[in-house]
Amino acid sequence: MKYPLSILLVLLFVTGCAPMMAPVSGPPSTPPAPATPPPDDEPGDVRDGVPGDVIVPSSPAPERASSSAVAQLVANAWEYSRAGEYDRSNAVVERALRINHTEPEIYLVMASNYFAMAQLQLAEQLARQGLPLAGSNGAVKRDLQRLLSQIISAK
Repeated sequence: MKYPLSILLVLLFVTGCAPMMAPVSGPPSTPPAPATPPPDDEPGDVRDGVPGDVIVPSSPAPERASSSAVAQLVANAWEYSRAGEYDRSNAVVERALRINHTEPEIYLVMASNYFAMAQLQLAEQLARQGLPLAGSNGAVKRDLQRLLSQIISAK
């Protein structure tokens, strides 16, 4: 009788130490439609380069992301950012960051969001982190450099 009780205690201990599975959430609800910029604005530009303005990529996100999941998360994050939902955009792009921390456009989205929220120190830090990752990706590198210069001039 001593052994069955020992086995039961070991089983209870092992199951108690097992990690709990986090519930898997489904795909995000339909993202909001992007706001249409005034006709005199060019994509990739900030009107006055002041905190609170939204930085948008100068070209559509190419499918060069390490996975389609990262590319989709980045695209969703840009949509939320354009709609002014910066916290939601950051939450989405942080998921992409956990999947691939070497994707420079992730840092561009986050830096842009923090710049729009007037958190200049964090925006500058993220833009600087993204620059070396951009490598030969000219469009993202150019957008990161432009954003960084706007952040520095806004300080």
